[in-house]
Amino acid sequence: MTDHTVRPARARDLPLLAAIEDSGLAMFEEVLGDLTGDALASPAVSGHDRAAEPGFILVAGDPAVGFAHVRDLESHAHLDQISVHPDHARRGVGAALLEAAAERATLKGHGSLTLTTYADIAWNAPFYARHGFVEVGADEPRTATQLAISRTEDELGLGRHGRRIWMRRVLRAHRTTDEIAGFLPTVDASPREVGMLRAVVRRPGPGQREVLDVGHLDVAEGLVGDTWIERGSRRMPDRSPHPDMQLNLMNHRLVEFLAQDPDRERLAGDQMFVDLDLSHDHLPAWSELHIGGPDGAVIVVTDQPHNGCGKFIARFGKDALAFVNGPEGAPRRLRGLCAKVVRPGPVRPGDEVRVVRPAGAPAE
Repeated sequence: MTDHTVRPARARDLPLLAAIEDSGLAMFEEVLGDLTGDALASPAVSGHDRAAEPGFILVAGDPAVGFAHVRDLESHAHLDQISVHPDHARRGVGAALLEAAAERATLKGHGSLTLTTYADIAWNAPFYARHGFVEVGADEPRTATQLAISRTEDELGLGRHGRRIWMRRVLRAHRTTDEIAGFLPTVDASPREVGMLRAVVRRPGPGQREVLDVGHLDVAEGLVGDTWIERGSRRMPDRSPHPDMQLNLMNHRLVEFLAQDPDRERLAGDQMFVDLDLSHDHLPAWSELHIGGPDGAVIVVTDQPHNGCGKFIARFGKDALAFVNGPEGAPRRLRGLCAKVVRPGPVRPGDEVRVVRPAGAPAE
């Protein structure tokens, strides 16, 4: 970290941000030529519009000579823009902003920081690479928001000036493949017939999590207050919410191990975390889970797969995604399972979770 002053944006800084960004156009024109009428030369987003988005803005200098705008996405932090006035270039201002943004994102609980940039412009990808960012492979899954960002860049024609890439800086060290493999005996020792509900998490909006002392399961709504009922499914012909995907359950031992911090367990995106063997062999589709005793809620395991995706990579790393979807993880349902409510009722952390298998299924 340099001695440049970096601080959160104040109201009086906001009108300056677009001016700082617009002044950097000359740097691109030196490399790309006349950009008159080009998307790169279009007016910058106002500071007020940036401040209205979930995330934060950091400012260097007083008065401001540079800024970094970081957005909170559904699974990680994203560096939407970093700009330094050309009169203050090559003085370490950009590096100071970048490090401060990474530190602030880490304190907010994010596991990674992403950005999009030009691969071959010196103050773009090569600069970020010197500060710990690595190009994201083209074959790596993207979240819906990442895909939307890339579509917007395509529509603006930014690619005609050079190859656009995604880069990521890991803010928290993820578990490696060997570490996850070494943890399997602990997962395999999970209770089999009677387990425990360890956490109930409601998702009231994109990227939002509420850890509940009491959750209410409903046959029509799933977990009351959760956004499942608003989420369309590509597996349904009309893209309506999938009735067999009301709930996602994950083994608590594994998410605790992957998250490495209790506050990050909820990021997995599942509504219920249980201390129970969720493997296919042990818990075939249409098994019932009775929660909270004989008069409590009942959910049924469905046959819908629950696989890791781009969000899982952002939260827990590429090794974790490959492992939970791979030959060791898939049979154990390490990513978790899908379920639906068949008897409503309240559910609480600490409730007993008892397995009742469908008729004809092999007994333990």
